[in-house]
Amino acid sequence: MSPYSGLGSTHSALLERLKSGSVEGYQLGSVHEYDLSKNPIKRLWRRWKSAPKKVAQWAEAHDIVHITDQEQAGLVPQNGKSIVTVHDLFHLFPSQREGVEIGDHKPSMIRKRDLNKIKQGIARADLLVCVSKDTKQECEMRFPGIATAWIPHAIEIEQYAVDTVRPSWFKDGINLIIIGSEEPRKRVEFAIEVCGGINVTLHKIGAESSPDSKKKLCNLADDLNCNLNWVGRLEQDEMIAALQHADALLFPSIAEGFGLPPLEAYAAGTVALVADAPAHNEIPLEHHILPHDDIQMWRTAISELSDESDEVRAKAADFSVEKWTERLQEAYNSLF
Repeated sequence: MSPYSGLGSTHSALLERLKSGSVEGYQLGSVHEYDLSKNPIKRLWRRWKSAPKKVAQWAEAHDIVHITDQEQAGLVPQNGKSIVTVHDLFHLFPSQREGVEIGDHKPSMIRKRDLNKIKQGIARADLLVCVSKDTKQECEMRFPGIATAWIPHAIEIEQYAVDTVRPSWFKDGINLIIIGSEEPRKRVEFAIEVCGGINVTLHKIGAESSPDSKKKLCNLADDLNCNLNWVGRLEQDEMIAALQHADALLFPSIAEGFGLPPLEAYAAGTVALVADAPAHNEIPLEHHILPHDDIQMWRTAISELSDESDEVRAKAADFSVEKWTERLQEAYNSLF
C-alpha cells in the first residue's frame, strides 16, 4: 500500500518505530510485503496461498507475527502468537448510518470468499489491536473470546510545530479545509452546504476518487454559492502548512475507523469541527463535536472560531508516539 494512504502510512510507521527500537524489548525480525499483480489469478494466489504459507513458515522463527491491517488477516498463521491491527470493520460487516451505506453491500463471489478468509484469520489471532474504542467494542461483539487492546494512532507531534509559510492559494478572510476522498461517508457535500452562502473559502484537499465526483461537487458548490477551492493532493510539508494557517478543519464524516485529520489539525494548533459519529468523535474537545446534520450549528461554530492553539495542542499530545509505543509494548507483553 502507498505510504500516502491511511493504512499504508500506519504500516510504514510501525515498521520504522520497530526498526528504531522505540518499542522497548522488541525488534523487527522480518517484513512480508508483495507487489500487487495486474493478473487477478496471481493476486489471488499470493493472497490466499503463497503469502499465508510464507508467513506460517516465518511464524516458527519469530515470537510474534503482527498483521498491520485487518484486510490481510488471512495471513494469520495457525500456530504461534499473532496480532492483527483492526482499523475498522466496514467491509467485513457492512452497515448503514444516517442513510449512507458503509462498506460494500454487494461483494462479488470471490470477494465473499476473501471476506470469509479475513474473518477466519481474525478469529485465529491471539490479540486484536484496535485503533479506536468504537472498533474495540465491535470487535469484542463480533469476535468474542479474542483479546483486544485499544491503541489509537499516533503522530509525530514535533512535525506539526515547524515554521511554515501561509499557502499562496489561501484567500482573504476565513479559510476552512476539508481533507479526504469523495466517498459518500466523508460527506463533502455537507461541508459545501455548510459553507454555501457564507463568507468563507472551503479548500478541498486530497486526490479525487474520480473526475465525475469532482465535477459533481464543484457543480454543487456553484449552485449553493460556496467558494470551493479544489486543491488536490499535497505533500506532507504542504499539508502541515495548510493545517497551521487554516482557521479550522471541517470533518463531517459519518463513519471513520479513526479519523486522522482532526488529530493532525490539533497538532498544528488548529481547531477541528467534527461530526458526532464514531470513531473520530473520540479525538476532539467536546465543544468541537457537532451534530452531524445541523447546518446552522456548524455555521455558528464557524462564526465563533477563536484561537485555541494551546488547548488543541495539549489534546494532541495524548496521541504522541511515546504513548503509542508504551501501549504497544503492553500489548506485546500481554501475549507472554
